[in-house]
Amino acid sequence: MDTLSIEEQRAAEAQMNTRTWIKHKYAEEEAARQKKHRSDVITKPQHYNFGIEPAEFMEALGIAEDYYAGNVIKYISRYKQKNGIEDVKKARQYCKMLLDLLETQI
Repeated sequence: MDTLSIEEQRAAEAQMNTRTWIKHKYAEEEAARQKKHRSDVITKPQHYNFGIEPAEFMEALGIAEDYYAGNVIKYISRYKQKNGIEDVKKARQYCKMLLDLLETQI
């Protein structure tokens, strides 16, 4: 049975530590990418990438208050059957937008 010298053992440990660190760092970066993607799905969905956000359009028409309230109802009423927590987060986003709008009207 071959044994490693102390230098070889230290080099092997350092290499393993480097690999472990790289795997850990990659996992952290991947988690951050996924978190950002989940956030983007809530606040800036890719399918609304056509020059003007629907919310901005509704504001320009003067009907944003009803639009926001309707979306809160839509997402809350369907979350159990459709997208779960993602829909609750969308409802929260529209609720925040409604609150912001109402607070500017005070």
